[in-house]
Amino acid sequence: MRKLLLGSSAILFILFLWQLNAVRIGNAYLFPFPKDVFITLLSLLGSFTTYQIIFASFQRLITAIFLASLFGVLLGLLAGIKPAISDFFSPVVTSLRTLPVASVIVVILILYGQSLSLYIISFLMLFPILYEATRQGVLNIDSTLLEALTLERRRMVYEIRNIYLPLSYPFIKTGLLQSIGIGFKVLVMAEFIAQSPISIGRALYLGRVNIQYEQVFAWTIIIIFIVSIIEFGVNHLNKNLQK
Repeated sequence: MRKLLLGSSAILFILFLWQLNAVRIGNAYLFPFPKDVFITLLSLLGSFTTYQIIFASFQRLITAIFLASLFGVLLGLLAGIKPAISDFFSPVVTSLRTLPVASVIVVILILYGQSLSLYIISFLMLFPILYEATRQGVLNIDSTLLEALTLERRRMVYEIRNIYLPLSYPFIKTGLLQSIGIGFKVLVMAEFIAQSPISIGRALYLGRVNIQYEQVFAWTIIIIFIVSIIEFGVNHLNKNLQK
């Protein structure tokens, strides 16, 4: 109850600041009022096209997260176990984490075109998060467990599946949760720049160029709602798996 009350209070405070700034600016074209955005949001939610756009962007996100998780977790486990592998990937991961997102988007768009580049960009931004989370998970395993492991020689596949992966899971879960929000923001930015057809990024772009900022605000609310649902689903699934 207390958590719900505090959350509701925060939302009401944000709406108050929003309304205050809208009145101060006094131009609904540049900074729409909450009422206008809410009406536009209801209109979007009542349109079948909206769900086509959401599904298209969501499909790209899920594909990118799946590929980033597959390679990030696998290579992160190996890097945590073998320092030589960690040293090999260190410059690559550091570069991906420090490069400006906009620069990566432009370069990948030039190299791979409009459709394929969205998956590649999202993968490149998510891979370092999941890789590093997994590697840190392995490095934080109790040393006494690893010493006991060395006394029982087993195949690496068995050790990864039954020891390293389960013990690193809390770190992997954190990395996955972080990648959902970041991945969606990067994907929408890439869609915005690439002008991808049937995408949330293009919907935001059209709202901007047509000076329909209530559309931009409404789509932003939809993005927040989608990410919240995904994170809730991941947390709920994790709790069920731990029972």
